[in-house]
This record gives sequence, C-alpha cells and structure tokens, in this order.
Amino acid sequence: MNKIIMGGNCLKLENYESEIIVSDNSKLYILDSKEDLKLNIILEDNASLEVYDFNTHNKSVSINVTQKNNSRFEYLHTFRIDDEYNFNYNANILGNNNINNINISGVSLGFAHMFIDGVINKNTKGNELNENIKILTTKGKAFISPMLHVSALDVIANHNTAISNIREDELFYLMSKGIERDKAISLIEDGYLYGILKNTEFYEFIK
Repeated sequence: MNKIIMGGNCLKLENYESEIIVSDNSKLYILDSKEDLKLNIILEDNASLEVYDFNTHNKSVSINVTQKNNSRFEYLHTFRIDDEYNFNYNANILGNNNINNINISGVSLGFAHMFIDGVINKNTKGNELNENIKILTTKGKAFISPMLHVSALDVIANHNTAISNIREDELFYLMSKGIERDKAISLIEDGYLYGILKNTEFYEFIK
C-alpha cells in the first residue's frame, strides 16, 4: 500500500490504494478512475482533511478513517453506477473533540451496497459524527446500512438516509417545459450528482 504524508497541502489522488497520514489542514481530490479505491486515513491531533470524491467508474470503495484529538474530517462523495457497487466506510474516533461528516449522493442504475460504520470510543468527549446518504434509484436498487456505535455520553451523533425514485410531478414539470422525458430524467439525476457539491470549490472545478 502506497504511503502519503499530507500537511497543509492539496492533493489529487494518483494511487488508489494508499495510506494517508494527515498532520495539518489538507484537501484531497479523487477523480474518475476504473481502479477500486482503498484508503486508510489517519488524522493526527489538530489536523483536518476535506475529501472530494467524484469517482463514478469504480465498483468498489473501502475507506477507513482514524481520528485522534481535535481533528476534522469532511467526506463528499457522488456516484452514478449501472452495475454492482460496493461501498464500505469506517470511522474510528479514538480521542476528544473530533468532527466526522460524511455526505453521499448517488444515482443507482444497478445495485449499490453501502455500509457506513462510525465508532466513538468509550471515555471520549466532545465528538461529533454525522452521516447523510441520499440515493436515487431510477432503474436500479440500493441497500444502505448506516451504523453508529457510540460508547460515550458527551457526543453528537446523527444519521440520515434516503432512497427514492424520480417523482412523477418533477418529470411532469420538466416535460411541460418542452424537455423530452429522457433528458428530464438526466437533469434530475445530475441534480443528485452535482447538488451535494454546490457551494464548494470543487463544484466550479466540475463545471
């Protein structure tokens, strides 16, 4: 496994099987690749990492995040799949005053299997763990298992999961403006893919 040290820098991921050690405020960009993604991320004390994962072609993702003290991890991920997709995310919060936010928005035309686990260890305090997953199943399926394992009292922990199909009233509205059905569906799917990145610098990059 490739080893990467990040300290106050911005990086476009080149090796999709890596251990990443973060010691300062950093950003990581993951763009389209057909390679499977396997990352082990360690945030040292007082470090932060923003991950923008716009990878729509791989079939397997495995991300493990370990946080020590006073760290912040932000993960934004979008995907569109037409086959089987396996996604595994594990957050292990060891110390105090950490924030871990995971935001995923995807379109499934195949079958998306998603397992999101967050562990907040005993005798820790001031930690925050938020999971927000939204999947649009236009022609496919999705199975999501969001788990929060909280052993501490002083903590904020939330998870929000939604799986839905395209609403007919949205389609009707777009088609009433003269947009063909297939193009209307594509517009709604793009809203799922790009909407989560709005108000971020990565949104401008994708545009």
